[in-house]
Amino acid sequence: MSPIRIREGFKNQILYVIPRNILPRLSEHPLVFPLMPTDIGWYPNARFHYCERDQGTHEHILILCVEGSGWYDINGRRGTLEKNEALLIPRDTPHIYAASDVDPWSIYWVHFTGSSADFFVRQLAADEHTISADAETVNTLQQLFNECCNALATGFVVQRMIYASQTLHHLLASLFFNNQAFSPTLQTSRFHNLNATLVYLEQNIHEPLTLADMAAHAELSTSHFSRLFKEQTGYSPMDYFIHLKIQSACKLLYLTRMTVREISFELGYDDPYYFSRMFKKVTGMSPVQYRDKPRGETTERHDRLPLLNV
Repeated sequence: MSPIRIREGFKNQILYVIPRNILPRLSEHPLVFPLMPTDIGWYPNARFHYCERDQGTHEHILILCVEGSGWYDINGRRGTLEKNEALLIPRDTPHIYAASDVDPWSIYWVHFTGSSADFFVRQLAADEHTISADAETVNTLQQLFNECCNALATGFVVQRMIYASQTLHHLLASLFFNNQAFSPTLQTSRFHNLNATLVYLEQNIHEPLTLADMAAHAELSTSHFSRLFKEQTGYSPMDYFIHLKIQSACKLLYLTRMTVREISFELGYDDPYYFSRMFKKVTGMSPVQYRDKPRGETTERHDRLPLLNV
């Protein structure tokens, strides 16, 4: 490791630190309190970057590496941070991190606090600190980091802090819940990506697919596939597929003059009566009742119909 160590001061860097004496006042706002950025920055080509905190910080820290690489030591657990990976350091945790001497990183970083902040941090297991991100997610995260920085560039007034807070919420939600390279339900960044299977189900919504069909497409055994699918979506494969079909049926009932029988056949149900029973089980009303219901009115069960967008 190079004897040269630099905490900050990199060419073209961005750095905003909210004065600690105004944090209590800003954090009182209900739209800022759940998730508040306290420090944020961008360090491009940060050669010799090094940071060591024996007691950690009072805030959680997120570092996104977009070029190069670096290393970290968190509570004695050492690892590397590569391009398209994020590092999450919980508050009050001793840590060291530094750029690689050979290929120094370019990083976005943010310190943040709040009740929602604690929730996001808990998406990783206690011994996990890095999160892989797919290319699309990395692009989104970079845009949101820049928006957050731009919000604070005009001053630390309440209106800009609200915008920065909500932007940070979007950023963390994108990293944890709209990132194909990470599954929070598995508590690990290493998991079997089922995105192709979800697309397969949508493209074959008109077919009477079986569990065996789905597992074969994923190239997994039915038991392994079922377990992974439930862990990553919260639904069994067949329940997910049924809800996907019912969502499509709802659209057809609203937007077309197709009969219930025609919709049933369209969605791969040979028996319209069976289709109607499944529709009522999911939505709480029959297809005819659903079609005749005034727009904007729902039943209690229909309110809970999940949106299964893929």
